[in-house]
Amino acid sequence: MKIELSDTEMIHIMDSLRERVNDLRDVHSINGDIETADLANELEEIEHDLFEALNRRDGWGDGATDRFPDAALDMVQAGIDAREQAKASSMAAQRRAERMMKGTASPCHPDFMNDPVDW
Repeated sequence: MKIELSDTEMIHIMDSLRERVNDLRDVHSINGDIETADLANELEEIEHDLFEALNRRDGWGDGATDRFPDAALDMVQAGIDAREQAKASSMAAQRRAERMMKGTASPCHPDFMNDPVDW
C-alpha cells in the first residue's frame, strides 16, 4: 500500500505517534507490562522511519535502490584515482623505489621500527 502525504501531514502523524509512545511509556512505568513497552518501541520505530522519510530528499531508502547514491561512490572512486595518480607521478616514490632496489634504503626508518624484541 502506498499513501501520499504532505510534509505537514507527516509531522502531525509523527507528533501523534510521539504522544502515544509517551502515554505507553507512562503506563509501562506504572504497571510494568512488557507488551505495552513493546508496542511503545514499535510505534517509536515507525516515528523514526517517518522522520527519516520526511528529511531524506535524494530518493535513497525508497525501497527501489537501498544502496549508496552513485554520486557518493563516484566521489570516493575519484579520490582513490587521484591518490594513485599522485603516487605514480611522485619523483620521491621513484627515488625510494630505486634506492630500495639498490639496497641503500630500507622500507622503514630504523628509528620507527622500535621492536621490543630488539630491546
